[in-house]
Amino acid sequence: MNVSGAKLAITFALLCVVAWSLIPVVAKIGQHSLDVFQFLFWSNVLSSVVVLAFVWLKNRKIIVSGSKRQFLWCAPLGFLGCFFYYLCLYYGYASTNGVEVLVVQYTWPILITVISLLFFSERLGVIGVVGLILGFLSVVIVVTKGDLTAIKVSSPWVLLVVFTGALGFALFSVLSKYQSIDSYTGTFFLFFWGAVFSLLTLFQWSQFSFPAAEAWLVILLNGAIINGLSYILWLTALAKADAAKIAPIVFLTPILSTTWLVLFFQEPLLVSYVIAIVFSITSGFLVMRSMARKEIEVMIEH
Repeated sequence: MNVSGAKLAITFALLCVVAWSLIPVVAKIGQHSLDVFQFLFWSNVLSSVVVLAFVWLKNRKIIVSGSKRQFLWCAPLGFLGCFFYYLCLYYGYASTNGVEVLVVQYTWPILITVISLLFFSERLGVIGVVGLILGFLSVVIVVTKGDLTAIKVSSPWVLLVVFTGALGFALFSVLSKYQSIDSYTGTFFLFFWGAVFSLLTLFQWSQFSFPAAEAWLVILLNGAIINGLSYILWLTALAKADAAKIAPIVFLTPILSTTWLVLFFQEPLLVSYVIAIVFSITSGFLVMRSMARKEIEVMIEH
């Protein structure tokens, strides 16, 4: 890996982090005129189109070379990672305090470790144990708002939904280790299945309609850039640099997200929230550091 390649990889990774940090913003604004099912459907459709266009221009034969088995295997992964996770996340950001949702959202690295320990007999070192403890404490701090003698969470059921989504994303990340397919093609398949499941729930619990003109800008930003172009940049960054070296950049995301929530929506930033965010970021970093390099590549590719 040359120096210019490493710099380009870091640049791409930082652009991805900035894009992903805007998820709370677009989730709140985008659902002013759309419900969660409509917003998720149109976002997944645009993400699929953007990734497909890139793969087609890069090497159209890759799509055809993907086997039927690989395509079908991506269905449950697409359900967990591109549908269920974002459904819970968007619902959370539209329903309650964004900083609380953010902390609960970033329990997924901890949950990956828990799932691996319980069901895949993987070992965890001292660093990983410390990471798990800090992650648990970050959630406790949010729920109690720093007062460990009382539970003061504003919307417990909403945060439970977000936590369930984080659990789904953790399961998605663990199962993705068993997926053997070109990364770009696999990403398209995931968004394709995400769009399919979004469409099914759209007809079941909402209604199909074209977004109003003012909603399209947010949908384009979310579907085409935040969850479309950013994945291409991230996969390109992984191809140009050691995954273990650029992985920590991911944990800048909650810091930026918190900044946007406070600036754009004047959400309260309690001292307990700051502590919880620090614990959450440190937890994810330690857990990631305790994992094998291949596991890190899988976790941050998605």
